Amino acid sequence: MYMMFFGSSVLILMGMAIAWSILPFKGGRWLIMANVLLLFAWFAVAVIAGLSIGWEFIRQIFGMLMPMVVSPFLLLAILRKRKLWNRLVKRYAVFVAWFAVFMIAFQIPAFPDGWTYFECFGLPILIFSLLYVWDRRLGGRFRMRWIVSCSVLLIVGFIFGSLVWNATAMQADGHEASMDWGGGKMTRGRQSVDVTTLTGPDAAAVTKRYHFTAAKKKMEVPDGTKKELWLFNGKLTGPAIRVTQGDVVEVTLSNKNIADGVTIHWHGYDVPIAEDGVPDISQKAVAVGESYTYRFKADTAGTFWYHSHNQSSEQVGHGLFGSLVVEPKTLVKEELEIVGFVAPKYIDASGALLSSNGEVPKKIKPGTNVRIRLGNAHNKPQKLMLNGAVFQVAAIDGNLIHKPTDLKNTYLQIPAGGRMDITFTMPNHAVRLFDANDENGGWVFQSTATTTKASTEIPDEVFKPEEYGEQQASQLDLSAGFDREFEMVFDSKLAFFDGMVHHLWTINGELYPNTPMLMVSEGDLVKTTFINRSYSHHPMHLHGHKMLVLTRNGVETTGSPWWTDTLNVKPGETYEVAFKADNPGIWMDHCHNLDHATNGMMMHLQYDNVYTPFSGHTHE
Repeated sequence: MYMMFFGSSVLILMGMAIAWSILPFKGGRWLIMANVLLLFAWFAVAVIAGLSIGWEFIRQIFGMLMPMVVSPFLLLAILRKRKLWNRLVKRYAVFVAWFAVFMIAFQIPAFPDGWTYFECFGLPILIFSLLYVWDRRLGGRFRMRWIVSCSVLLIVGFIFGSLVWNATAMQADGHEASMDWGGGKMTRGRQSVDVTTLTGPDAAAVTKRYHFTAAKKKMEVPDGTKKELWLFNGKLTGPAIRVTQGDVVEVTLSNKNIADGVTIHWHGYDVPIAEDGVPDISQKAVAVGESYTYRFKADTAGTFWYHSHNQSSEQVGHGLFGSLVVEPKTLVKEELEIVGFVAPKYIDASGALLSSNGEVPKKIKPGTNVRIRLGNAHNKPQKLMLNGAVFQVAAIDGNLIHKPTDLKNTYLQIPAGGRMDITFTMPNHAVRLFDANDENGGWVFQSTATTTKASTEIPDEVFKPEEYGEQQASQLDLSAGFDREFEMVFDSKLAFFDGMVHHLWTINGELYPNTPMLMVSEGDLVKTTFINRSYSHHPMHLHGHKMLVLTRNGVETTGSPWWTDTLNVKPGETYEVAFKADNPGIWMDHCHNLDHATNGMMMHLQYDNVYTPFSGHTHE
């Protein structure tokens, strides 16, 4: 609905701009009536959108532009019998209508500042005044080409200036990020802690050791073409890390020839901050010829993954990622287990499934319990189907679902960076798992008893984690309320970036590195509200913590406690989540569409007594 409002607004206001452009030169009541109808159409779209998704999502667009686009009609009604003013208003309307199109497409942020208010309200008044002075001084000797040329030049100038202005907001020498204390108190007098001292266990405690070398390798990808990939140990996906709950894991990373340097981030695993693998926060990127050692205790069972966190959009896209599976100490039942990823866009844009633990079995004995651990290494949420068997979602982001129920004719939408464990009992016919973008691909499991054709049907029903499973008490006590509450509003703006025009993605109207710093104290119970006013999905990933989803679009969750580390927020959606500040550090909180993170959608969660000795800004 938000996308409908946004797109319709652009089209309707553009229609008004075209009509007003014709009106001063040809006249005619039908052109005024066309503008009136377009205006009422915009009002109607706004009302429908407001009632459907809430005024919160449209007020910054509708509220800022409504006075602007209505003003020509009011002025015409008031001054219709005065020829000079009537002519003046029509010319003013040309500018206002095109300027409204420009503002909705390029400028209006989630949190308008003083300059934006001047653009929307002050600038039209200034233009009207200048037109009056011009008209009086030149004795009304306007010509069509002057008006058209000046209007076009003015709007083009504003567009170009905005693209340049927005681009400067991403410069590292911009204003320092503001500190948002979420309504809580500023803690003073506590001893400062260096992130490099918040490390994992000593080497003597290690029970599982791995050595990874990051290097370039040319190889065939799923679509049959050969590409230069960047891989850990020459494998796609990287070496599978499989340990048992309680193991102490050590991974030594060496960089053979990745020019910009590499790191390893343990996505979804709450390691100490010094082991988190974020350059310029917890470490320096590992340069060519250098190495770095990570250690952490695998105290949480589940499905996780690892990937480079330096220039992530490029490095993950080229293959620097792999699986991390922590098995529980006691297995509940015997299962045939398969671990896989949806491929990143550079490797295979059609959503090919990559096996992370060897060959995928083509035949399975009927009655076999099967668990598929699925991760999404793509930048966008992926639509996956399991056809041919009743299945359950056993875990989300490594967190078990309490009493999962059977699903059939339902597709899964896995966020970028997210994981889901699905389980089923192999039937006496074919079962197929595939991505909606790769209908001819995926994995087909045939019964050992008979061979049948696997279904390629795409269900209409989507899996709803907010109402799946059975309710139980969560690990968070929310009865006393929250110590801090934050609001994160997602929006976008156009700008020059890397020599081209790109969409830059904002949080609370700011681009990284100027996004607000969320400040907490150890032990705080924190609530965060996500509001997506943009037209794209934003899978928000908080490092070092797990988030408990409280509400989706204002409705409380009713299923099993939904714990996640990567929450996909669709356009027009709101979520409320909660977490305990129990892992001191300076943690990234960013969109895991890594292109969005690269283009500004990053911020940090900082414990008030923790600092980093590293300089510069986090690379995405």
